[in-house]
Amino acid sequence: MVTRAQQAALNLVEARGLRAAGQSYREIGRHLGLSSGQLGHIRRALKREKAGRTRLLNAMPDAAERDLPIGRSVLPSGLRRLLTSAGYRTLGDLADRLADPDLPGLQILPGIGPHRARMIDALLDHYGLREGSGDLQAEIERLFPELSAPADQAR
Repeated sequence: MVTRAQQAALNLVEARGLRAAGQSYREIGRHLGLSSGQLGHIRRALKREKAGRTRLLNAMPDAAERDLPIGRSVLPSGLRRLLTSAGYRTLGDLADRLADPDLPGLQILPGIGPHRARMIDALLDHYGLREGSGDLQAEIERLFPELSAPADQAR
């Protein structure tokens, strides 16, 4: 069974894709069956992320996804605050930390459990910053064609 926090994370990921496809927030809320509070949370998170990217690109036009600040990511506020107080400023800092085989995972930090670690992994996967995550979905679909989504159901 999916917990409320996990469902919120899944809704955010799906809403990001729907928003990129050009749907309005109202349509996203109807499609996902969200309450107005849940939709407001998603809207604020996506706008915070977009504003952070815009601000970064205005300040540094040659910036990459690695340079996006954690404080402007879609992660929950407590997790953003925890990561920035631990010294991680950008998504690249997190990616470097997770890529280092000599260091243990982020779960050793107080307040980061398996769910929060999965949220961080999903965010880094979204931006393609995790090592080896480049084309994992395509490789899985190549090995197991029954797992690939039909073209009419692809989102």
